[in-house]
Amino acid sequence: MDSKSQVSNEFFIFVGLAFIIAIGFTVASLDQLNDFRIEEESEAVADLAFKLQRELLLAANVEDGYVRVFEIPDKLERINYSLATHNSTLTVQSKNSLYIVPIPNSVGNLSKGTNIINKSGGVIYIN
Repeated sequence: MDSKSQVSNEFFIFVGLAFIIAIGFTVASLDQLNDFRIEEESEAVADLAFKLQRELLLAANVEDGYVRVFEIPDKLERINYSLATHNSTLTVQSKNSLYIVPIPNSVGNLSKGTNIINKSGGVIYIN
């Protein structure tokens, strides 16, 4: 084998190794990006659950006649999610995250869009 073919073979071996290393870094970066997205989604779901819990706790601790109108977004940034109230709990769930918080006893359900909370006769009414 002459030196030109040896140099050519070594070049292709180094290019191949560099390509394999680049693919490895890309895969690792995509995995970290996916982990970051899931963590961001989990934080957004928990944040909404706690905000809604605070709204209901406030209504439970004030006098009759309290009325508050507020909006719940259709999406959390670009994250689809669902809301459910059942047996004094509020559940906020997305594709990769689930958060359940206790809430005071109330009549009605929270929903995306405009919500009205009022307290009358010691009972919290939602919508």
